[in-house]
Formats: sequence, C-alpha cells, structure tokens
Amino acid sequence: MRAGGRLFSDSDGGPAIAVNAMFGVLGQGLHPSGASELRRALTRDWAGALARLRDPTALVCSLPDDAGVLLSAEHLGQRTVYHTRIGGAVAFATGLRPLLALPGVSRDLDEDWLAAFLTDLAPAPDATPYAAIRRVPPASALILRPDGSRTLHRYWEPDWDRRLRLERDEEYVEQGRALLDQAVRRHMPAEGPIVSMLSGGLDSAGVAATAARIAAPHTVHALTMVPPDGIPRYRPPGQFEDEREHAGAVARLYPNMAWEALSNPGLHPIDENPLRLFLPLGMPARNVMNIGWFAPLFDRARALGAKTILCGNVGNMTLSWDGLSGLAGMAGRGDWLRLWREASGLAASRRVSPMRILLRYGVAAHLPRRVQSALRRGSRIRKATDGRVSAIHPDFAAAHSIRQRLMDAGLGYPGDSVTSRRRWLVKAQGLPALTDPVTDVFGVEMRAPTADIDLLEFCFAVPDEQYIRDGRTRWLARRVLADRLPPKVVDETRKGKQCPEFLHRMTLRRDAIAEGVAALERSPLASRVLDVARMKRLVADWPTDAATTSFDDYGAVLNRGLHIGQFLRWIEGGNQ
Repeated sequence: MRAGGRLFSDSDGGPAIAVNAMFGVLGQGLHPSGASELRRALTRDWAGALARLRDPTALVCSLPDDAGVLLSAEHLGQRTVYHTRIGGAVAFATGLRPLLALPGVSRDLDEDWLAAFLTDLAPAPDATPYAAIRRVPPASALILRPDGSRTLHRYWEPDWDRRLRLERDEEYVEQGRALLDQAVRRHMPAEGPIVSMLSGGLDSAGVAATAARIAAPHTVHALTMVPPDGIPRYRPPGQFEDEREHAGAVARLYPNMAWEALSNPGLHPIDENPLRLFLPLGMPARNVMNIGWFAPLFDRARALGAKTILCGNVGNMTLSWDGLSGLAGMAGRGDWLRLWREASGLAASRRVSPMRILLRYGVAAHLPRRVQSALRRGSRIRKATDGRVSAIHPDFAAAHSIRQRLMDAGLGYPGDSVTSRRRWLVKAQGLPALTDPVTDVFGVEMRAPTADIDLLEFCFAVPDEQYIRDGRTRWLARRVLADRLPPKVVDETRKGKQCPEFLHRMTLRRDAIAEGVAALERSPLASRVLDVARMKRLVADWPTDAATTSFDDYGAVLNRGLHIGQFLRWIEGGNQ
C-alpha cells in the first residue's frame, strides 16, 4: 500500500497536523498478517516496535494522542519515506514521483548526490536527486510533531563487537541453516504462486532450493536469465557467462521446482525508452543495462500471477561472505600460523606465491591508502579512484572532491572484516531506495531473504575462520548449502556474469546511442556533469570483438553515462 499525506499549517499560521483517519499504519513491504499486530505495538512503544520489526518495511504512522506522525525507513534503506516542505506544509510519500507531481516542488538537482551516484560513493543519508526532497535515512524514524519540531531516531545499528564463539564448526552450520530457512519462510508470499530467481551462484540458488524444500509438494517457479544462443558474449577471466547448467543442476534436485531459462536476443521496451524508468523512479538507474536484461524474467513472473519474486541480493555480504578480509584481521591480531595456512591454501588454488596473497590481503590493509594506491597502479581499484569507470566529467569530479572521497571511503581497498562490512553498510544504505519503484515498473516485488536482518546479524557475528578455511573461500555458505545444492554449485569458485551479451544489445541501439551522445553536447547541464568528449570517442571507436570488450568502457561509461545524461536532459526539459 502506498503511503502519503501532508502536514498542514492551521488557520493562524501555526503548524498543525492533518492526517487521513485511515492511516493508523501505512507500510510498503509490510506482510499483511503482521499489520494489525504492528499497529498495536507502535501505539504502545513505537521505538521498541521498530527495533523488533523484521519485515523490510517503510512506514507512515499517526502516533496516539496527537503526538505527531512517524515516518520510518527499513534497515538497509531500500524502502523509505520521502518528504518535502511546500510553504508551511510538509508533504510525504513512499516514492519520489508523487512529490514531484505536487505544484511548488522544485526539480533542482542535488549535485553532490549526483556526483556520488556517478562514482559509487554513498551520498548523505537523507539525500535524494532533488535538493528540495529528503528521505528518511535507513534504519531510522523521523517524528514530525504538531508544534513543527522534528526528531530523528536511529532504531538499529549492528553490534560490531559481537562475536559468536561456538564449540563446534557444525554449530555455525546448523544456525546458518535455521536462519536461512526462517528468512525464506518470512519472505515467501502469503498468497499466489511462489517464484524465485535462480542463477548459478550460491545465493539465489540457496534461496530457490530452500523455498522448494519448504513449499513441497507445492510448485516453486524458478527463473534463470541466460544469454541467447549464437550471440557473441563477453568472456571475463574468472567468470562464467552462461549459468543454465548450474541452475539446471539445482532444479533437477527438486521435483516441485518448475524451472525456465529465459533469454531475449532483441531489446526490451525499457532499453529503448528511458522514460519507462524515469517516470516511476523519478531518477536514473545505476544498473540500467541489467534492468533491461532481467526485464523478461519479471515479465514472466507477472504472467505467472506472482506478486513477489524471491532473490539472493546482498548475499555476498551475509551468508556467502568470501572471508578474504579475514586475512587482514589475522594479521592485525598476530595470528600468523592461521594467516600462513590460509595464504598458502589460496596461493595453491590460484597458482600464485603465498607472499603475494599475504601482501595483498593480509598486509596491504594496514598500509596508508595512498601507499596502497601507489602499489596497485593499473588495477580496477586504481581505476575506481581515478574515476576511469565512470562517465563523470573530470572538472565536476574535482569540484566535488571525488578522488579524495573515494580514497577516504576505502572503495576497493582491503580491510579487516569489520572495516569492510562497515564500508559496505554505508554504501548499501546510501543506495537509492528502488524496491518500490521497481515494483511499479514490473508489477512484481523483489524480496531478498539473504538480506534478512536476523541472518545479517548472525553472519556479521560469525568469526573469520568460519568463512575461509585451508584457502577455501565462502566456507560457511558452502557448508550451509551442501544439504540443498548440488556439488556443481557448492564447489564453484567462479562468478556468474550478468548480461554477457551487453555489446550485442548496445550495438542494436548504436545509432540511437550516437544520437543521444550528440544531444548531450547541446545540454549545458549534461556537458558540465558528464565527460561527453570521452563518450563520443567510445562511440567513434565502436568495438567488434565481444569476447574482449570491457564492460568498464562501454557498459559503465557509455551506456550508463548516456542514461544519466538522458535523465539530466529530462530534468532540463529535453529541448536543447
């Protein structure tokens, strides 16, 4: 249910609250069975109720005794409430578009947010693309009172010092399985068909398999996106570009799993018309290429009658944490024997020297970041700090201190587990809240059991040695999922590559891309924000070898940069 409303000024000019009596609790992402109980809990103790809340929910709640209105965002910020001031009133909604539609709300951009969005930095916690519109920060509640005052309350923060110390390795596995089962049950739809994404990786495969086990004998529909046959693909080292064999191996274990491999040799309407995203989102999408690639999967889920689809998002930061950052922790604690054992195991599996592993993962994290940068010239990390995987204009980047901010944020630089997870959480909570807008686009809501708060807190407290053992990364996930996934998936060390035919899909739009980049030159805003000259060079030097063409230049810089430029022109009016 969409949430929205206004706080109005009274006739004497003083602040007063007018809230539709139907409000009680309005929540995006709230499981229907929990609505009544949550309403009662919020009335008794709203702070305690939010701390105990496990649904990934954004809330608008009128507090008892005319105490005001509570606006809250879920733990990771993928659902939130936006608010803006119009004269003496405050308007709020669970999406940007309802507020942008109100007369008097400025569309002037927050350029610091835009610079952060272009370079994978976390913006200010309450920032949005628009200077006039703020959002409730993740894991927080904003109280708006009748006297005009407001209070921001943070209701959740990980206990970074907590460490589980169980007697046996198997106990971590047992708890991990129990929490994964609980998370999948919690996120499964209350009604309608059960649909899950199914890739060849541990996370979505683990979710789909768990759903099949829980739902049996009822059907679970598992959907896998694969590249179309006969289309040239990008073949990055250490990744596999077609996940159908791995997904099929999972599906064969479960008689109640109806599996489909989907592909699209052409374009989806979302690829060809960015307004299909700008209108519901009110902003650009960072991974616009993958949105178009996954669109047939969402279309199929909707055709099956599904209202939700399970996925494995953020699992690599929870259950399938790779454990490599644990090497820096071992070095910091002086646990040299364990560090040498893990470095030797990794070196053997990667066919490099143990000293190289020790320096990269154990020692480098304890060096100043500028020293790390100097030691790793030419790497993707260096490219990230130099802005070479972004379409941002160098002058715009300099004006917003992007290089220093990337360095301060530790983007791509190793750290121990707590440091790495702190960085991840800041970035994750700074991402745009797109769960509800994407639901508007496709008519299907994404739910990620791997982002479940109980599972997350457990995984954050598991010690390093449970994630890496004898050089085997993701050791916890491989053991937890060994009872429900085939060895082909459990033992896989490569990563699946989404949209490996990106160059083919871009080539289908080559003329439109060239025209779009040319139009950016006529836009004062786009020309100031984006490196249009670089984008023009990429268009002129169009590659022909899909297997070796890097996504960095054509997917990240050209395609994503054009999408953001089209958004900027949309804001300007699109008539330049």
